[in-house]
Amino acid sequence: MMPRTRSLTALALFALALAGCGESADVAMDSTRMASAPAPMMEMASSDAASPNEASPKHLAERQYWVFELPEKDIEVRWQAHINLCKTDCEVLNAALGKSAHAPVNAHLQIRVGRASAATLLSAMSGPEVTERRLEREDKTLQVVDTEARLKNLAELRDRLRNLLASRAGTLKDVLETERELARVQSELDALAAQRKLLANETEKILLTADYRPEPSIGETGSLQPLVEAWRGAGRAFAESLSSALLFIVQALPWLVIVAPAIWGLWKLMRRLFNWRSKGALPKTASKEISQ
Repeated sequence: MMPRTRSLTALALFALALAGCGESADVAMDSTRMASAPAPMMEMASSDAASPNEASPKHLAERQYWVFELPEKDIEVRWQAHINLCKTDCEVLNAALGKSAHAPVNAHLQIRVGRASAATLLSAMSGPEVTERRLEREDKTLQVVDTEARLKNLAELRDRLRNLLASRAGTLKDVLETERELARVQSELDALAAQRKLLANETEKILLTADYRPEPSIGETGSLQPLVEAWRGAGRAFAESLSSALLFIVQALPWLVIVAPAIWGLWKLMRRLFNWRSKGALPKTASKEISQ
């Protein structure tokens, strides 16, 4: 019995050893899988990062402000030349020219040009006379996206209402309600279409505002500027004082026409009264002297 027991014990130990080796091998394989598993994930992440997503288009409203300073005699010519440049994909929104004997010549121009033609137009307008440039941009992407989504939904709703109205065989009340709803949806759709067109006009074109001013003289830019300003101020003060005096005379003239004859007549009446009293007093004094 002893040798059989020993052999059974040896077999049991051998089986346990095999089981332990199997578990260690499984653990080693699991650890190898865990170590090798993140590699493909990293590769997928790197591939995703490497492939750029398509960026959603930006809808920007761009406005530019230019200031031209040039000789006063050239302002009208340059202003008219810039108006003539606005031809292809361009519209003049505002054009004004100011001429006065009491003020220098000045001009104003506001145009809207498409982005495809903007580079050519701005290049033709630019020059050394441009003393100031300012650029403003406003992001209207959210408004455009929201308007387009609402347009799409309303268009689908309108089509469904039309199909329903064409295939519906209900009562007259239901038909009228469907037509009323269709009219309301169509009205909102037209308003949104006009709003989208306005947004497209702002985001697909550039608004350019240009001011034309006479270039400053030497007295206005140098050390003589305070003296020039003082001389202008003195002349302006004299002119204002003279205008106030003339205005007073003009305002007082009607009253002089009315009051002067009245004063003259009163004076004549008082003189007559005085003369009459003096003549009446003389005979009384003469009679008194004779009686004495």
